Amino acid sequence: MLWCLWLVRRSGLPRGVMFRVLAAVATIAAALGVVLLFTGATRQFQWLLNAHVVAGVVTALGFGAAIFSSPATRQRSLLGPALMVVALAFIVASVAAWKAPAARSAAYRIENPLEPPLSMEGEGAGPHSPFFPSSSQTNVGGIIPAKFFLTSETCGRCHTEIYQEWKSSMHHFSSFNNQWYRKSIEYMQDVVGTQPSKWCAGCHDHAMFFNGRFDTPVKEQINTPEAQA
Repeated sequence: MLWCLWLVRRSGLPRGVMFRVLAAVATIAAALGVVLLFTGATRQFQWLLNAHVVAGVVTALGFGAAIFSSPATRQRSLLGPALMVVALAFIVASVAAWKAPAARSAAYRIENPLEPPLSMEGEGAGPHSPFFPSSSQTNVGGIIPAKFFLTSETCGRCHTEIYQEWKSSMHHFSSFNNQWYRKSIEYMQDVVGTQPSKWCAGCHDHAMFFNGRFDTPVKEQINTPEAQA
């Protein structure tokens, strides 16, 4: 902002009506930026963020056009190159901001199959997956450490209200801290072994399931942190 004001001052731009209008828009952009520091750029305040961006772009383009059209600009050897650098930086930043969301979406895109599998062997990565018959998979194609699923309290540091709602709900008791579910899986494993119970574990028991511990009967590890997560 200070750099732009310096350029405007050096350009010899007349302090007419257009200058005052652009100055007012710049003030609005700055004020909206201060407000966003307190509200945060959340979806609820998306309109504030949009207004801040639009006001800033209008100010930059307006001052830029006025400066380039000013006769004094052509009389100052350093001002022209400086304005070109600012314009180039603005263009590069705009292109990068436009492409960044698309790149992130492509990198983390999850695509479901167009048709359901014809048999259980078609679920997920198939019978050779350590998670079969669950259709769940990991980005590495194999097991991952359980620590990724044992840090719910960390989320609560920022998302306090949501964390408390979750902690007091039945979703907090989705694994073997839910006695109904526990008895169901223990019975299933006693009757048909641990393999079929992985179908349930893909949703219910991430801490045990994705680190490869579901091949061991749950009765043998019921009191571990992973079984109670």
